[in-house]
Amino acid sequence: MKSDSRAPAPLLWVPLLLVLLALGLKWMKLNSDGMSLLPNFSPWMALAFTGTLVFPRGTIPWWAWPLMLVGIDFAAMGGQFLAMGAGHPEVYLMYVLYGVAAWAANQMRGQAGILQTLLGATACSLVFYVVTNVLSWWTMHEYSKSLEGLVQALTTGLPGFPPTWVFLRNSLLSDLGFSALLLIAFNAEAKVRSAPTLRWATVAA
Repeated sequence: MKSDSRAPAPLLWVPLLLVLLALGLKWMKLNSDGMSLLPNFSPWMALAFTGTLVFPRGTIPWWAWPLMLVGIDFAAMGGQFLAMGAGHPEVYLMYVLYGVAAWAANQMRGQAGILQTLLGATACSLVFYVVTNVLSWWTMHEYSKSLEGLVQALTTGLPGFPPTWVFLRNSLLSDLGFSALLLIAFNAEAKVRSAPTLRWATVAA
């Protein structure tokens, strides 16, 4: 058996800085009413999926991403976070979905180009939107348990709140935007270090 003599890939500091800034944004949104101008404008799924892809194996494990998001929420909300989970255990589904996205990205490490990464981030945002809104439709008595109620949950939502499609739009904008920033930062730092960059697309062997 041939031993792998390659040195482990170094941690990329510019993408890491963007990750820390995004986690700081999450903490600020939970602690400031002024940070709620755009509902669901948050790059958390991009953190879990694209963050896993751009950091090489051996730097940040895939399971660290959902744990970081849970940790930020707990640090910002404290006992309120635990009370919310006790009263509405379905909220933990969000972190499960983040974990699934990070795990899926981990399987794609070294095999995905820029296009595949952006398509993957889009798919993760869509799955998150559909799963969480179907769960809301099923658990909330305000929705009729019919096809009409399901369509309402996936499009207009409940009266008095922004339409759910607005949340989807903002999620896609933030996830794709932050994914693009991470990819640009990754390739920029890789070029400076004379390391391999991510291609626009990869072709299966």
